[in-house]
Amino acid sequence: MTYVFLAAFLLSLIVLFLLYQRYQATLRLLTEAETRSKQSEDRLSEASLQLIEAQRGREEALLHGAGMKAQLSSLETQLKELREQKVGLSQELRESFQSVATEIIRERTKDLNERAEETLKPLRDDLQRFGKQVSETYQEESRERFSLKNEIKSLVERSQAISEETTNLTKALRGDSKVQGDWGEMILERILERSGLRKGEEYFVQETLRDEAGKLITTEDNRGGLRPDVIVRYPNSGAMVIDSKVSLTAYSRYLSADTEEVRAMALREHLQSIRKHIDELSRKKYEEHVSGAANFVMLFIPNEPAYTLALSHEPNLWEEAYAKNVVLINGTNLIAALRMAQDMWQRERQERNIQRIVEESTKLYDKFATFAETFLEVGKKLQSASSAFDQARGQLSEGRGNLVRRVEQLKELGIKTNKNLPAALASDETEE
Repeated sequence: MTYVFLAAFLLSLIVLFLLYQRYQATLRLLTEAETRSKQSEDRLSEASLQLIEAQRGREEALLHGAGMKAQLSSLETQLKELREQKVGLSQELRESFQSVATEIIRERTKDLNERAEETLKPLRDDLQRFGKQVSETYQEESRERFSLKNEIKSLVERSQAISEETTNLTKALRGDSKVQGDWGEMILERILERSGLRKGEEYFVQETLRDEAGKLITTEDNRGGLRPDVIVRYPNSGAMVIDSKVSLTAYSRYLSADTEEVRAMALREHLQSIRKHIDELSRKKYEEHVSGAANFVMLFIPNEPAYTLALSHEPNLWEEAYAKNVVLINGTNLIAALRMAQDMWQRERQERNIQRIVEESTKLYDKFATFAETFLEVGKKLQSASSAFDQARGQLSEGRGNLVRRVEQLKELGIKTNKNLPAALASDETEE
């Protein structure tokens, strides 16, 4: 929500800036009006002085007769007209100023509001999307955390169902190691498909290992190359290698044994079979050939009762395997490990999304800051252009001997013209 407050703060700054611009424009117009009023007062003072001089010369005019009296009367009439013109000019100037100021403020306010709306709309939309995505991200994470216990419970139940299915299929798989191996890989892949990890991106099945030169990696026992059943990748470039091993032949004899002697022999064979798988997997040294892999390989035993039977009668079997860089796991442990990997990937994607949102917001803010600088620069140039225009207009139509007055005198001398000067310039010249 910090970014929403930031947007509100920025919007407040822009509104203050617009009000300041309006105040500057109004102040400039008032200054111009005061200047013109002062000029009118100066002209009135000048006429008053002329009248005083005329009155002083009145006595002298009496000596020169009725002609001078008529001149004095004319000056008094001109002074009266000039005063009336001043009153009318002041009223006209006041009305013109109010009209022009109102129109300028309306136009500039409308234009600035439109520009501000165009500028702030993308920022407001992006901040709203950012807030929505962050809210959705944390809501989703909260829901997932809340439902994690139920999911694990469900996965454990599925694992137990798979184990029961394994027991039911024991007789069908008995004695055929190839079928047993395929079945174990099928169970492993089924668990992976339900784990939430993405095949080909976050886990890879039956991937042939090659060195940096692209050559097959082989061992004495695997001349055709190494192909682990599954490689699970982590966001931090780490990896976990999983290989499925099924040992049901001796286990099925253990279940169907009629005597303790036969059962004990079948148990020894079952443990020997698991140790054989441990040794075979240890010699492949997947942890050395898979980039980022942990220093151990997971040996997945899909038949949970077979896994439990081995560890219950040989408690040191797990430590024995770990000493050879092999970790024995059953379906429940595998599901927990995969769920942890899936959670890591999900957090990684959320962090990337949040980082991307932050980067895009930073770019948007920088772009807006650049626009604000350009906008202020344009305002300065407009003010400078307005001052230059007023100065040029003054040179054209104000002051004694201005250009407008001179060309009008040419017209008074009798030159013929097809056009007249604009009324605004003629009015300025008349005011002088």
